[in-house]
Amino acid sequence: MDVIKLLGIGISSLLLTALPGAAAESLRFSVGTVEFSIPVEGLEAYAEGENLGEYEQLAAYLRLLSPERQERVREILRSRYEYSSAEIEQFLNSPMVSEFLLKIGDILQTESRENGADALQTAIVEASDRPGGFTLVDIVREFPSPSLYLDIERAIDGLAKVAVLVDQTRAVVGAIEELALQEAAAEPVVDFFQLPDLREKGPNSSSKQTFTVSVPFRDRNFEVDLYLPSTLETGTQNDIPTLIISHGLASDRARFEPLARHLASYGFAVAVPQHPGSDYQQLQDLLSGQASDLFEPQQFRDRPADISRVLDHLEELNQTQFSGRLNLENVGILGHSLGGYTALAVAGAPINFDQLEADCNLETLPVNPSLFLQCRALELPRTATEFGDPRVGAILAINPVNSSILGASGLAKIDTPVMVVASSLDLLAPAVLEQVKSFTWLTSRDRYLVLKENDHHFFDAGGFTSEAIPEFGSLIRASQEITNAYVNALSVAFFKVHIADESEYRSYLQSGYAIAISNPAYPLHLVRSLTSSELLKVLR
Repeated sequence: MDVIKLLGIGISSLLLTALPGAAAESLRFSVGTVEFSIPVEGLEAYAEGENLGEYEQLAAYLRLLSPERQERVREILRSRYEYSSAEIEQFLNSPMVSEFLLKIGDILQTESRENGADALQTAIVEASDRPGGFTLVDIVREFPSPSLYLDIERAIDGLAKVAVLVDQTRAVVGAIEELALQEAAAEPVVDFFQLPDLREKGPNSSSKQTFTVSVPFRDRNFEVDLYLPSTLETGTQNDIPTLIISHGLASDRARFEPLARHLASYGFAVAVPQHPGSDYQQLQDLLSGQASDLFEPQQFRDRPADISRVLDHLEELNQTQFSGRLNLENVGILGHSLGGYTALAVAGAPINFDQLEADCNLETLPVNPSLFLQCRALELPRTATEFGDPRVGAILAINPVNSSILGASGLAKIDTPVMVVASSLDLLAPAVLEQVKSFTWLTSRDRYLVLKENDHHFFDAGGFTSEAIPEFGSLIRASQEITNAYVNALSVAFFKVHIADESEYRSYLQSGYAIAISNPAYPLHLVRSLTSSELLKVLR
């Protein structure tokens, strides 16, 4: 089982709150003083494409949806999930998921109009025992209440907030596109098609070795894959620029091998550590009952420390194996999602508990799901919150979660070059609320905001993602190769300039380059300047 598939169930459930769903026998909701009831059989018939003649209320509502939207809803309702009840129960009992269900339970209530979180959890576990897998309709059939009550006011309030975020995202994308065009017009004219295509592999071959880092005082051991360019053999002292890649929650180092190989082909040594306690193995341990949590809050401290321990180990290897050829005095860090937080933290941004306290009073379901993760930091003691390592020289953060846990004051302490990459269709860490807003808080001289339109959060996703989230499957499959190529090119250019000190790559770090390689289906924008006041004007 993969966390993305489980998130698929949750996202699908959320999408259905916009539609009269089903219950053990019926769904009830009130509009003013009038109460409506829709039988589950009607929704099941709709999923199978049957005539809804006897379910006129449901048919009338569905006629408000476009044909395309109706077909997508049918796909969601028909999708089957095959997980054991033991795995499902372990996952749903983890603190972060329990908090998520509690907010959903305010909207999907029991017949007596109490919070439906416990009933929903019971229904999911019971449905998972069905042979051949279960559907969302099966879940509501197992709901331990004669009917499921939809709090229509809370549902509409939640959907209104989502609608505002959608409008804000559209406005911000437009503003960044316009700003990128303005920056491109002021840049020197470059024929990028006469330059090497950084989306393609570089001239060097690479080798891979794996080593283990031990931290005895923390009882923490983890493996690191190290990709070495062929230029290592002929390099001189401090000649080989070095990077570290930090994976996201429930991911692992293997998923970043393509990117690591790409960077190594341009002469970088690239280390990719596994972060125990927040990796794919942690998910497996949760599902098997060997762990009680998908994420250990201590990881907010352990992950940045992992980066420093990797650098310590590389310094030892540099003397014993590599004849001092690795340059470990100015190292680049690339991180995705939670790995983006890790990169920013090790660059000098401390945990901002005041900001967390202000943002984490989650009385209703937030439109920024990453808060469920960031707010776990409030479980930590408020000591030793700074993790900066002076060997870190540049940061590339892809879809980072950071707005509350680091906040404006934390990010302002970073003085190294930073590139922030955002995706306009990021549902887990929305671009407007996370990456774009936090970019305006950066004060470093060299900063870059990259926005990928029509792209999602799952940079390191494989084919399983499209199976897990049918609503977004075609988008993920289509965009993956194109938008990952954007990251390949820009990461090479960014680290060549700011870690390898090769100024001839600076022309790639322009708005004009992003425009030149942009695919019309997935437009790419790069800007160097966006202030908080400029962003606020767009959001008004």
